[in-house]
Amino acid sequence: MRWLTPSLMVLLLLTATASTLAGTVWLSPHQAFASAFSGKADLAGLIVTEIRLPRVMLAIAIGASLGLSGAVLQGLLRNPLAEPGLLGISSGASLGAVVAIYFGFVAALPLAAPVFALVGAFVAAGIVLLLARTGVRWR
Repeated sequence: MRWLTPSLMVLLLLTATASTLAGTVWLSPHQAFASAFSGKADLAGLIVTEIRLPRVMLAIAIGASLGLSGAVLQGLLRNPLAEPGLLGISSGASLGAVVAIYFGFVAALPLAAPVFALVGAFVAAGIVLLLARTGVRWR
C-alpha cells in the first residue's frame, strides 16, 4: 500500500498536464511550457496562463476540499456512509437557493442564489447542532 499515494499523485500530475494541453486549441507540451514562462503575450501563453492553468488548479483545490470535507464528516459521525444529505445540509442549501429565486433576489443580485444557499446550509447545520446539543427525544 506504500505505492498507492505516490501512484495517485503521479496520476493527478498526468491528468492535470493533459487537461492543460487539451482543448479547442491543442498545445504541445513544449509550446505550452515555453509560452507560459516566456513573458510574451502570444495566443498560446494567454490560453495556458489565463484559462487552462487556473481551471486545473481550481479543479484540484475543489476536489481536495470536497474529499477533505467528506472525510471529516465521516469521521465526525463515525459512519463511512455519511454525506451532507444525512444532516439536511443539502436540503437547507436548496431551500436557501429556492427562496432567493422565488422572491426575485437573483434578478437584482446575481450572487444571491449562492449566498442564500450558503446561509440555508449554515442554518440547517445550526439547527441540527442545536437539536444535538439539547438532546431532543423524538417519541
